[in-house]
Amino acid sequence: MALYWPEQHVALEIVDDPHARPFDRASDPDATVIQTTVAEISDLESFRALAKRLAAALGENLPEDTPLFRRRQADLHAFALSRANRCRPSLHNRCNTTAKGD
Repeated sequence: MALYWPEQHVALEIVDDPHARPFDRASDPDATVIQTTVAEISDLESFRALAKRLAAALGENLPEDTPLFRRRQADLHAFALSRANRCRPSLHNRCNTTAKGD
């Protein structure tokens, strides 16, 4: 899967997602393409490093690395992974993002 920020010419490409298409480099030959893997996204410390690389490429600054920031980042990471784990492996099926009790 490729996420793309056209104004900044930055793409994030998850290279080992079997259902994703790679970033179309012909559409923006000057784009910075950051490649990552599902394993990197799944690991909190690797996810944090990826966030720093992506922020730098986008010309953004992450908030100060405080205990509160790290806790919120960990909460967001856990939430995103819990939602992603509900997705079915088929590209043609919809992702069930409704948590039990929602």
